[in-house]
Amino acid sequence: MSRTQNIDPTSCISRRSIHRAQCLFLANAALFLCLLVVACAPARLRRVAAWSSASAPASTDLTRAFQGADDAEAKRSLGLWVEKNHATASPVAPTGFRVAFHPGGRGIFSPSYFDRLEPAELYDVRGLKHHHADGIGVPMIGFRENRSREAIETWYPPEGITRAVTAVAISQPGGRVEIRLMDRMHSETVTIAGKKQPLAADFTVPFTKLLENARPLIVSGITSTLRLKAEREAGFSLMEPYDPNRTPLLLIHGLFSTPLAWAELTNELWADAEIRRRYQIWHYLYPTNPPALYSARVMRGKLDELRHFLDPEGDDPAMQRSVVVGHSMGGLLGKSLAVEPKEAFWGAVFTRPFHSLDLTPSERKTLREAFFWKPRGKVDRLVFCSVPFRGSRIASSWIGKFVSALFAPSSEFQDFFREIEKKNPGVIQPAYAELTQSKLTSVKTLSPGQRSMEIFDQLPLVNGATAHVITGSMDVVVQRSSATVSGATSHIEVPAGHGSFHHPDAIAEIIRILKLPPAR
Repeated sequence: MSRTQNIDPTSCISRRSIHRAQCLFLANAALFLCLLVVACAPARLRRVAAWSSASAPASTDLTRAFQGADDAEAKRSLGLWVEKNHATASPVAPTGFRVAFHPGGRGIFSPSYFDRLEPAELYDVRGLKHHHADGIGVPMIGFRENRSREAIETWYPPEGITRAVTAVAISQPGGRVEIRLMDRMHSETVTIAGKKQPLAADFTVPFTKLLENARPLIVSGITSTLRLKAEREAGFSLMEPYDPNRTPLLLIHGLFSTPLAWAELTNELWADAEIRRRYQIWHYLYPTNPPALYSARVMRGKLDELRHFLDPEGDDPAMQRSVVVGHSMGGLLGKSLAVEPKEAFWGAVFTRPFHSLDLTPSERKTLREAFFWKPRGKVDRLVFCSVPFRGSRIASSWIGKFVSALFAPSSEFQDFFREIEKKNPGVIQPAYAELTQSKLTSVKTLSPGQRSMEIFDQLPLVNGATAHVITGSMDVVVQRSSATVSGATSHIEVPAGHGSFHHPDAIAEIIRILKLPPAR
């Protein structure tokens, strides 16, 4: 016997609405987690059990190391001896040896430079591919607390200064032994008894030591968007000693992110000898709540400051070209280094000519750099990874509006335009009233159809600058139609989401691009 059930159609609609809302919530929660994954690539070191109980080096093994032996036991003894003695004025050596450290010079570190030196073999790496090379000497981790003891340290990561060091014992007549702490990023070989030999190396363990110290940045990529003042000032970090002959490679992270996002790529680049010889890596950190064009102006100023510090005369070969790799919003910042807007923005934003405004010298300088800037750094290649040149639909969705509402306003940005408007009433076009009247965030300005971004998208790269595009086939944040660049020399799509640059195919493509001849 059948039984008829009365169903209220409004309840079905209600349940469907709830189900749809739940699906949207889960989808956006998944998206948020994806952004977190893109934002960081954590890695850790684990002390090797076999070394945990290691005590003083065996005197016979150390003696053999000082005599030129390079087997595993001799290397272990030499590494432990260097760890213990590098900071002492009178190193303790076995009877019959007079051991001294090389004082330091091109490609060789002074022993006093480091606060700590440890054999790299003490550790296993978790979270990154472990890159090392066989050869003469003992790979070591050189660590120095960044206490700004030298002016250059302003431009090194505040979490510390780590270096890939290879300790080599050079046996000399009369029982004399010289210990050289080779800078493995700048030296491939060492000459012993007139014979050039390859140096052993560990490129990953020293870098992972820095990453461990920098783990708080994982959180700051998110929290910096929610605070009026970021924990860290925007700026560049030199990831290795400045070399006046190697091309700067600028890595610029995206929204909600930090330079930790580049951990995997940096590790892979350092593992390649040709890349090491040709490039030096500079990471850029910035809070991602302000509009991209504002952050781009700040970045250009930071780059000018750094370049002037490193090369006041501007004649170093390193300053004659540079290469940029940018992810997501970071790609927009990178593009600003290779375009010249001229009058493109001014007429859209302001109702009166620039020269007619009542401005202080400081305000005039800021506006000139914000609207009439010149290309920087002689950029000849730009690699754009999932960059929203024409915006992101997510930014204009309810989740984008929700996230934007949580962002802390950039008070410096807002107050500047309020002061301009106060002294020059009616000078800002009605379409840009948000510059002074509401909270304008990076997410809001990345909505499709945002006028400033449309103008920026239409600006061509300056002559000599070449674009390369990498997109993810599963990217739900930035669609392919938004991430392409007219006239790009190459474009590959990898089976990945918004973090396209993490994919092995993307890393291989970036390495391929970096090995091309200079575009200029």
